[in-house]
Amino acid sequence: MKDFESIDLCECYEPMDFPSKEILKGWKRESESKPEPYYGTEPDGEKFFYIGNTRIKVSEHFNDNGKPLEDLLEDVIKYSAKSSL
Repeated sequence: MKDFESIDLCECYEPMDFPSKEILKGWKRESESKPEPYYGTEPDGEKFFYIGNTRIKVSEHFNDNGKPLEDLLEDVIKYSAKSSL
């Protein structure tokens, strides 16, 4: 029977090189908390979606004789559940 040399598994996971300062700064930015998105209404009555420095005008158009929003959302959830199986 051959005699095998032992391997230190912890040594395999030690970094050979350390990341540069630029990479570390990028990782730090990714881990920082992101601003919470929210909806707001301007004084003129226009509704906007805000996230960070981005503002998107919201305009929703639903058929007056169509399904209520709650039913539409329920349909989307059911469709998504079927698609993920």
